[in-house]
Amino acid sequence: MIGPSRLAILLVMCGVSSALGQETPSAKTPQPEKLFRSRVPITLTLRAPFGELFKDRDTLSVKPQSGVLELTDEKKGAVSIPVTLETRGHFRLKRGTCSFAPLKVTFDKEKADGTEFNDQKSLKLVTHCQGANRNEQNLLVEESIYRMYNTLTPLSHRTRLAQIRYVPEDSTKTVTKYGFFIEDDDDMSKRNAGKLLMQQGGAFSDMEPEQMDMVATFEYMIGNTDWSVFAIHNIRVLDVGSAAGGYYYPVAYDFDFSGLVSTRYSGPDPQLPIKNVRDRLYRGPCKTIQEMEPVLANF
Repeated sequence: MIGPSRLAILLVMCGVSSALGQETPSAKTPQPEKLFRSRVPITLTLRAPFGELFKDRDTLSVKPQSGVLELTDEKKGAVSIPVTLETRGHFRLKRGTCSFAPLKVTFDKEKADGTEFNDQKSLKLVTHCQGANRNEQNLLVEESIYRMYNTLTPLSHRTRLAQIRYVPEDSTKTVTKYGFFIEDDDDMSKRNAGKLLMQQGGAFSDMEPEQMDMVATFEYMIGNTDWSVFAIHNIRVLDVGSAAGGYYYPVAYDFDFSGLVSTRYSGPDPQLPIKNVRDRLYRGPCKTIQEMEPVLANF
């Protein structure tokens, strides 16, 4: 007979909402690029015309701006790396959501050679969204979610926290806030000996079962419903070759709509049977408790 707590888990696994709160292929995977091998936050300065940059909120017509990234390198001392900055994203790019938009940072590879940003072409930078302290705390929680996910599987994006001093060239007002860089999709794929797929229409049955169950359970744990394998929404799919049995591997990312982060702008899709991101809803494949126990043991 299944006890009450196990029964509750089983009901959740079959799609019932709750107001409560493995490892993948065995082959050795390469180390991440230099920037993502350490968890120690880096300190840097970004100089750019941020006023002009943040006027650009059109995802279809991005207007890059030139800037400079400054940091102190252990071997080289003070280093200035020319960069190109672009606004990015969708929901967080809206003016009503974030006054300080997320950024894409493209590096001068020659100038970055030998520094923490060695071999980086371009990276996503998650910023603090608004000036209030709560927004910076939300960012720190989201970055910690990536770290938790890293402990469960190498099929996940690495991150690097940074304390950034933003110096506008078109204003005298500077701001210093935490942000974090996210490992490039291609680097994450290469590190896992996989190939990135961007084709929509994938089903749960196309995904490696244990990995799919782990991803869905992790999303449930943090209270995130803002993802879809079918639409590859906040999911990347990797083909790791025939050695994996012909399955594809889902990789989750972008957790700002989770109940654990609980941003002021987050909310569940109106079509879902929950009204608040703090209410959990399991959105993975329905399994028996016996099938789920090996995955649940990891949590």
